[in-house]
Amino acid sequence: MKLCIVGTGYVGLVSAACFAEMGNSVTCIDVNKDVVARLNAGSVHIFEPGLEPMVRRSHADGRLKFTTSLAEGLVGADCAFICVGTPPGEDGSCDLHYVEQVAREIGRTMENDLIVCAPSSPKNWLPAAKISTSRWSPTPSS
Repeated sequence: MKLCIVGTGYVGLVSAACFAEMGNSVTCIDVNKDVVARLNAGSVHIFEPGLEPMVRRSHADGRLKFTTSLAEGLVGADCAFICVGTPPGEDGSCDLHYVEQVAREIGRTMENDLIVCAPSSPKNWLPAAKISTSRWSPTPSS
């Protein structure tokens, strides 16, 4: 399976490394070009026990790639994961601005039908989404 993971923080990078270890082809997208350069050089910018060797091994084997280009990451992808920050808003609720921004960009950029998951988002924000190359239509919560 070919996966695109947007965000290389604790949720995104750990998920990507695990998916790649299971034999999937994974492309990670991050807007921070310095983080992408470090990952491509084999240096992991977060600490999680055992993560760095997994990232290095899968990257060396070609199952794990890093880029700043969403378009590149979406080419041929079967599934995209939105793993970006949801910082607290002033009222304490989750700020979903980054999640929504990535979802819209995926909808504009993708070239084939795609399953999109938002594991770092609050329950009921994106319970299901029907995404095709012609439109993005979130399924409303019931």
